[in-house]
Amino acid sequence: MTDIPKPKTGASVSLSPEVAVPARPPTSPARILRPYLRGGEAAELIGVSIRTLEKYRSTGGGPPFLKVGSRVLYLREDVEAWLQRHRCRNTSDDNYAAALREIPSRRNRS
Repeated sequence: MTDIPKPKTGASVSLSPEVAVPARPPTSPARILRPYLRGGEAAELIGVSIRTLEKYRSTGGGPPFLKVGSRVLYLREDVEAWLQRHRCRNTSDDNYAAALREIPSRRNRS
């Protein structure tokens, strides 16, 4: 067994230059083309947290979903259609008033 010399205390150790690893894109093309989305992907597309999406599933008002075993899936078309139904032009829009009615009042929370 050979002894490997250890650097002296306080001596600088020269390291080889790091090899740059290309960053992986946040979403791969395969994920973009999939017809079904997992809960986190659907939440990201809608712009809400996963917990909010879970709340929508239990109280209603969210996009339609599929329950396959323990997994919850969303059809991409359903999520996009749900977003289009909630589209508003201004605060006098009927969709805007309907969206406000869906938000639970802070006073009524238990």
